[in-house]
Amino acid sequence: MFSLQNCNTFLLTFLIYDVVVFQISRATHDETKVRALQLQQQQQQQQQQQQQQQQNEQNQQQQQQQQQKQQQVTLVTPSLMEIMDNQNDNAQLTTTTVSSSPITVATASSADNMPEFCFFAEPQLCFNFHNENASDSLPQQGAINMCHCRPHPNVTNSWYCCNITHISMITACRNTSSNWSNLHIYNMTMIEVDLSLSIFQTLHSLAITDGNISRLVKSFSRVSQIKCLNFSNNNLSNITMRAPPFLKFLNISKNNLTQIPKLKQNQNITLDVRDNKRMLCKPLLETIFRFKFVAPNSSYCLLDNNFHWFNSTDSIAINQLEMARRFHTECPVIPGKGNCICAPEHMIRTGDPSKPEVKIFCRVDCSNLGLTELPSKLPLNTFYFDITNNNANIGKHFHNNPTYQSIAKLFADNNRIESMHDLEGTKFMDHFQEIHLRNNAISRLPEYLLTNVLNSYVGRIIYLGGNKLICDCNSAKVLKIWLLQRSRDIPDYNDILCRNMPQRVMELQEIKVCQSPHDWTAYVYYLIACEVILLIALIAKVSYDYWVFKTAGYLPWPASKMPKLPCDWLCES
Repeated sequence: MFSLQNCNTFLLTFLIYDVVVFQISRATHDETKVRALQLQQQQQQQQQQQQQQQQNEQNQQQQQQQQQKQQQVTLVTPSLMEIMDNQNDNAQLTTTTVSSSPITVATASSADNMPEFCFFAEPQLCFNFHNENASDSLPQQGAINMCHCRPHPNVTNSWYCCNITHISMITACRNTSSNWSNLHIYNMTMIEVDLSLSIFQTLHSLAITDGNISRLVKSFSRVSQIKCLNFSNNNLSNITMRAPPFLKFLNISKNNLTQIPKLKQNQNITLDVRDNKRMLCKPLLETIFRFKFVAPNSSYCLLDNNFHWFNSTDSIAINQLEMARRFHTECPVIPGKGNCICAPEHMIRTGDPSKPEVKIFCRVDCSNLGLTELPSKLPLNTFYFDITNNNANIGKHFHNNPTYQSIAKLFADNNRIESMHDLEGTKFMDHFQEIHLRNNAISRLPEYLLTNVLNSYVGRIIYLGGNKLICDCNSAKVLKIWLLQRSRDIPDYNDILCRNMPQRVMELQEIKVCQSPHDWTAYVYYLIACEVILLIALIAKVSYDYWVFKTAGYLPWPASKMPKLPCDWLCES
C-alpha cells in the first residue's frame, strides 16, 4: 500500500513538473518571437529613415541644381560661334538657353515671304547682346526694370529686344529720345502679352517671335497704326484679339492654332499659317474668302475625323481649299431682286489615300428674294439649295441644267410649286436626301414615284405639310393608308390638307367621302320596312274578311266586288 502511494505521488509530481516546464518553454518562445518582431520593426523604421534622408538629400541636390540653372546663362558655345563666323548669316538655327529654358532662335530665313513694311531684326543681334554687358548703356542679363532692348544698327526708329521675362524690360526703354516705329522681341518667356499697352500703340510693325507666348490678351487701340504683326514660333492655341484697322500682314506660323483668328475687319489681310500642326480645315474653309495666304501649297490643315464627312485624319494643302473662292464669283445674282448667298457646305476626300484631295460642295441660299423662276446657273457642286419664301416653280432646271445635278437638299417651302412631276426622272430624285415643299400649291401626290425613291434609299425625308390636295374616295381609301405607312419618311404627314374639304387628309372617312349621288343603298332599310308594314296590313285585312264571312255569311263590300279567281273554289268548299 505504501509503495502504491509513493508511486502515485511520484507520477503526480512528474506530471506537475512537465506542465511547469512546458509553460516556461512556451513563455520563453513567445518572448523570443515578440523580441524578433520588435527588432524587425526597428530595422524597417531605420531603413525608412535612411530612405527619407536619401530622398531629402536628392531633393536638396535637385533644388541646388535648379537654382544653379536659374542663375546660369548659357551663351553661344564656341562651336556655334565658329559656325556663325564661318558661314553666312542666314544659314543656321542656333539654340540659346535663358533661365534654363532652351529656345530656338529663327534665322533670317524667317523673314522670307514677308512684305517690306514688316520689320525683322537679325537673330545674330541677340548673340552679340550679351557680349556687350560690360557697357554702361546695357543692363546685366536678367535684370528687371532695366532696358533689355537696343536700336537696330541699320533701320531707323526700329528696336529689338532679347530674352524678355517681364514687360518692364521693354517699358524701361521708352525713356530714350528715339521714336519707336518698329519692334522685334526675341524669346519672350512670358505666358501672356497685353496688346493694349501704350508701348505698342505707336508701332507700325510688331514682331514677338521664338518665345513661349500662349495668350494674347486685350486688343490694340482703334487708332493703332500697325500694319504688320508677327507672332511666329510661339505657343499660341487661340487668338481672340480685334485686328488693328490698318493691319495688312499677320504671321502666326509655328504655333498650336486649330483655327485662324476671326478678324472682323474687311480689309485684305495676308496670313502666314504654316507649321500649325493642329490647324483644322473646316473652320479654315468658312473664312478662306476673307484672306490671302502665304505659300498655300506648303500650308496644311487637318481633315479631322471628328467631322461627319471624314473617316480618318489626313492633312491637305490649303491651296486645295482655295478652290472654294469660286463660290463667290459663281454665286447667282438676281437682277432687281438681290444676290444669293454662297458658302462651302462640306468636303469629301477623293484620290489616293496617301495623297488625299478634297471635293468641296456649296450651299446656295436664294431665300426671300421674290423669285418667280429658279436661277439659270448655280456654282459647281451645289449640294444645298434654299429657295424658301419665293414665288417660284420648279421648272425644267433639274432636268437639263448641269449645275443642278449635284443638289441633294432642296428647301422650297412657301412657293408656288404645283406638282412634283417636274422632278420625275431627274438625277436629283436618285440621290436626294431632303426635300422641303411645305405650304406650296401641290394638288396631287405621285404615290408611285415617291414609293420608288423612298424605298431605294433609307433615311430620305420629304416635308409636304400645308399643301392642299384634291381629296376624293381614293384619298380616303389609299392615300391615307399610304401616308401612315410613310410616316417616317414624311414626318409632317398629319399637316397635309384637303382643298375641296375643310379637313386634313388623315381625317377623311371612307363612308362619307366615297358616297355617290345615284347610290340608293342608304334607303334599302326604309324600303324593307315599308314592305313589312304592307305585308302585315294585308294579312290583317284578309283575316278580318275571313272572320266577317264566317260570322255573317257574306263578305265585306270591298271583297264582294273583287272578281273571282280560278283558285276561289278552294275556299268555297
